[in-house]
Amino acid sequence: MTNPYSVLGVSQTASEDEIKQAYRKLAKQHHPDRGGDEEKFKAVNEAYDNIKNPQPKQPEYPQGFGPDGFQGMGGFEDLFHQHFKKRVLRNQDIRITYYIELEQLFTKSQHDLNVNTNNGGKRTISIHIPPGVTHGVEVRYAGYGENNKPGPAGSLFVKFMIKSHSEYTIEEYDLVKRLNISIREAMTGTDKIITTPDGRSLKLNINPGTQSKTRLRIPESGLPNRNKPNGSLYVEINVEIPKLTIDDLEKPLKDIL
Repeated sequence: MTNPYSVLGVSQTASEDEIKQAYRKLAKQHHPDRGGDEEKFKAVNEAYDNIKNPQPKQPEYPQGFGPDGFQGMGGFEDLFHQHFKKRVLRNQDIRITYYIELEQLFTKSQHDLNVNTNNGGKRTISIHIPPGVTHGVEVRYAGYGENNKPGPAGSLFVKFMIKSHSEYTIEEYDLVKRLNISIREAMTGTDKIITTPDGRSLKLNINPGTQSKTRLRIPESGLPNRNKPNGSLYVEINVEIPKLTIDDLEKPLKDIL
């Protein structure tokens, strides 16, 4: 069995205060909520238990009392040890809503957020938008919350809201772009250059006889998706029908289309 005094880094002749001080220091250092090693945290707690309670456990008594009445400071210290994990060591989390442009989902640059803290202060926090963000998704940024008290910093929760776009609508990870073409182009076919939200220019071939509401799919040109291919970009064709007069019907077709 591992020597509990060695685990705490104290000698067997250490005073009770020295043992408590070493335990508290190591428990905080290895606490999982602070990013510590959970196994080391358990070992520290077991070592402290072994030093505090070297004999088999005595019968349990109501909190604050023992076989001879009130336990005194020993009972208080046991209570501290028992509920150490439950103590509120972390700082508070911060939650904000962030409205972004569609194009921002395709950039890897940092975004500076002006955050109001829970105590009325203000902070500027730089974040990256991870792949897979869609409208209304909340993303956790660990360690970016409150950090004005002892213990691990809280988290920043950002709820992303994508602003409406003049050219694109969003369907989960797919994008839909409406493209107007003339009736002549629909009848004879044509090529169009499409600019995607990530700044690329793509050539789109429209076949002769294409009807309104036809959707042409461009794979992996939609929204970024975490650990999966990007969504698709759908170009929805809208054929513009010209308004004709009776006199137009007497003209050659090539002159009115």
